[in-house]
Amino acid sequence: MTYVYTVAQVRAAEQQLIDAQSAPDQLMRQAAHIVAVAARTMCEPSDDGRVLLLVGAGGNGGDALYAGAELCNTHRVDAVLLGRFGRVHERALEAFTSAGGTVLDALPSDLRPFRLVIDGIVGIGGSGGLGENLAHWLSDAEEFSLPILSVDVPSGVDTDYGSVPASAVPLNFTHGKTLGRPIPQHVRADVTVTFGGLRRAHAVSPACGEVIYADLRCEGRSLAQALWTTARQEEQQPLLAWRAAPADQFNWPEPLRTLMPSHLRSLEPRPDDDKYSGGVVGICAGSAAYPGAGYLATSAAVRSTPSMVRYVGPLKDDIVRALPEVVISESVSKTGHVQAWVVGPGRGTDAVAEAELAELLGCPEPVVIDADALTLLSKSAQLRTLLRSRPANTLLTPHLGEFRRLADSLEADIPDPEVDRIGAVLALARNLECDVLLKGRHTVIASPLGHVNSVDAGSSWGATAGSGDVLAGILGALMASSHAQAMASVGASIHSIAAWLSAQTPYGPAPTSASRIAEAIPHATAYLTNP
Repeated sequence: MTYVYTVAQVRAAEQQLIDAQSAPDQLMRQAAHIVAVAARTMCEPSDDGRVLLLVGAGGNGGDALYAGAELCNTHRVDAVLLGRFGRVHERALEAFTSAGGTVLDALPSDLRPFRLVIDGIVGIGGSGGLGENLAHWLSDAEEFSLPILSVDVPSGVDTDYGSVPASAVPLNFTHGKTLGRPIPQHVRADVTVTFGGLRRAHAVSPACGEVIYADLRCEGRSLAQALWTTARQEEQQPLLAWRAAPADQFNWPEPLRTLMPSHLRSLEPRPDDDKYSGGVVGICAGSAAYPGAGYLATSAAVRSTPSMVRYVGPLKDDIVRALPEVVISESVSKTGHVQAWVVGPGRGTDAVAEAELAELLGCPEPVVIDADALTLLSKSAQLRTLLRSRPANTLLTPHLGEFRRLADSLEADIPDPEVDRIGAVLALARNLECDVLLKGRHTVIASPLGHVNSVDAGSSWGATAGSGDVLAGILGALMASSHAQAMASVGASIHSIAAWLSAQTPYGPAPTSASRIAEAIPHATAYLTNP
């Protein structure tokens, strides 16, 4: 797990090392060396392969130029100076040109000679879009599959929030209509290299690609330690982030580190355990209209726990035929010993479903609330009152649309997740007085007490119909045996790894499905319990 810091904390920590420098740009040159190590890993030397630097006016531009100077030993390196009014870090530019680097007059139209782009346009203090010309060039580079390595944070991505500027819309000036797809006004990196610890954007923005990091030291001072000390002085809950599925595109050398999953203890039953003691979970999912949701949630729970799984609902015959280990119940009230509940996937939003949710909110066990049950919450102030008043752990698992519907139902200022993903999840958790898990490539989990975790799935193979039902079943099974928020992070990791594993074939990755994700849960669990 890796700690995540704000821009203010990063600036304060960096200043401590800058003040300790014994020579100008000592810290910048060290950061540039890390960038050069990452660039060499991404781009093997070749006779005709070039590296292109996109250089802004600030410190990130200096990092790129000093890195380019080092790369000149093994590569042909060009730079385009993009700072306004020709501004550039002069000492870094002199080092670059002295090493044999070439400064181009404009962005190259022919991308064939290049093997890598280093993005040093805007640093952690930058804001706003990159402009239509640069946005179009970056779009062409992406279409050309030209890898991009960003320094600190991809240019155009807000460092504290992970939000991005509105896309530029190309126009057909002859007819006044839009032409083609919108062009992002930010960099979408394949890899982002940062220093000391993560910035908040790394925990929430897919634009960062794979995030790697290394510590910096200056006169015996460590940036990682300075960041940690700065954050501790503010007495704020630390935000933790990690990556679930492995990133195997590059084999990063020392001192570079990549985000890794948080490993968990073995789920093997203890010698004195039985089918009841490890955490019995009850599943209220599926309906005549959506029978698959009931099966997916229940099968995921079966594959996530050695304990008993109970099913409540109209699909009892189909469920037990497909999963003979499941114990069937007629209703919530007639279900025996249960230590956590899952409610909502494919359940419907009629009066019967509403009454069932109200009954579960009155139960003493933890509850995972997903899908249709979230819709019911967004429509009923009475259900939200029951939610806030229950003493047991409750975990809401919305996707983006469900999150917005819940937020819109409240008389509260909840940020939009696309503007401030961390702040939005934290605000909803505090307002509803329960844990909230916002699903996505970067899953964010927050508690009312201010604890926040982020899990980068490591792939997007989980973006398939029914995948959320599988996640609900995993979470319910884990919540039955341990603390809600800790298990939410573990459950999101297991789900992400299962999705990645289910897409692997002997010939490479290929489209998967929710049922295959559920089948891969034991393999994903083994991956996390056997580091």
